[in-house]
Amino acid sequence: MPYFTITDFAAGLDLRRSELTAPAGTLRSMRNAHVTPGGEIEKRMAFVPFWNCDPASRGLVEVNQKLYAFGPNGPYKVEPPSGVWSVGVLGQQTTTLYEIIDYDLFDNKVFVILWKDAAGNVGRYYDGLDLPLARGFYCRTYKNKMYTVEHSILYFSAIGNAGDWSGMAPPNPTNFIDLSMGDSDMTDSVALEVYYDKLAIFSSTAVQLWIMDPDFTKNQYVQTLRQAGTTAWRSVMQYGSGDVMYLSQSGVRSLRARNSSLAAAVSDIGSPLDPLLQDLFRSMGQDWMSGTIALLQPVTGRFWIIMAGSKDNEAAPMTSKIYVLSAFPGPKITAWSEYDAGFVITAACLHQNRVVVRDDNNMVYAYGGTSDVGPIYDDCPVELIFPFHAGEGVATFKGFTALDATCSGVPWQVSAAFNVADPTVEDVIGVFDGPSFPQGKIQLFGHATHMSLRLRSQELGPQTLSNMVVHYAGAETG
Repeated sequence: MPYFTITDFAAGLDLRRSELTAPAGTLRSMRNAHVTPGGEIEKRMAFVPFWNCDPASRGLVEVNQKLYAFGPNGPYKVEPPSGVWSVGVLGQQTTTLYEIIDYDLFDNKVFVILWKDAAGNVGRYYDGLDLPLARGFYCRTYKNKMYTVEHSILYFSAIGNAGDWSGMAPPNPTNFIDLSMGDSDMTDSVALEVYYDKLAIFSSTAVQLWIMDPDFTKNQYVQTLRQAGTTAWRSVMQYGSGDVMYLSQSGVRSLRARNSSLAAAVSDIGSPLDPLLQDLFRSMGQDWMSGTIALLQPVTGRFWIIMAGSKDNEAAPMTSKIYVLSAFPGPKITAWSEYDAGFVITAACLHQNRVVVRDDNNMVYAYGGTSDVGPIYDDCPVELIFPFHAGEGVATFKGFTALDATCSGVPWQVSAAFNVADPTVEDVIGVFDGPSFPQGKIQLFGHATHMSLRLRSQELGPQTLSNMVVHYAGAETG
């Protein structure tokens, strides 16, 4: 009896082609799971709460392996955390703190830019102290200086001191560059990141690359890339050996060296998600997308894009969607997937080799838990939806007769859709609670040209899926 196998999940979630023509092994939905370096599908770990922050505080940051939130404590004050998995307070010299715009570490001290109040008044602080001469909304430490950017102006501190902005003293400030003098697309700059040996400056529609020198007279413009900008400043992050990932209006993109000169080009690494993210951009708007946060998960190296809160439908609760890139060059795996956090994420950082996030109710969570014994798994809803497959006879009707699978962990509920004209109609097939080969395959009855498999679960514990085998009887011409 003929059969076909689904074994290669290396491409992950891919929405670029229709359900009828998408390659075997790609998925239409891959919710609360990801692809492992071995090419298997694995359920995500749990977000485990461990701390409740003061509602007056904002954000999260790790300094010297300790976790802190920013607080409006008037005179500068530091309240150190009481343990490894507690959150201290970095008090800023301000009586009010509305929101954190951006921050970076310089000499193991925090440089932070924040909104003081709902009226939009901005403060800039280094090691908790107010810097009235500093300018800029977005910051990055680079080559012994703190760089900030605002509109078309790139500012920088004194060498070796992020608290010294005396070069901005009137009447003749010297420590700034007007980016718009070289390119009209750089009037609304929103982000800075290191690209190999250069500083990448992002506006909403372009990216400029500069070689920066401690002697500001030797700063050198290198390149402008148009149609490569972002409005989501916290989505810009160095990835891999020097590439820079970011969220644009068209989807997730990457600055990547195109040759040995390290001249930059834009890569469409996020194109499998383009239809989904473009729909989100149209429906939710630019301000919503601007709140996106990017980070790199330690140990596994997975790249996370954390979106602001949204709903799957009117009855659903607000939750942050996290789009995850599992990229492992050795086994040639480049797979996107999706996590539902279950709450709205407002800040994220890394601590003790774990992802740590804060929600809009001031609760702090560790992804995978705080224990060194092993990761924790919850009962989050996992969903895998595959495109329609037809085996070798695409234009012939078949009698689909049975399924086999290699899987482990808590059971998978298995359904199948046979009507390509209405993919929402599906039949419940049975349950995979382990490798089916020694137990006997699951019987099914379906007469169609194509079949789409759907696996779901919502039970406590880990899960993996390694492959599936679809058995069918002799085909007939439709």
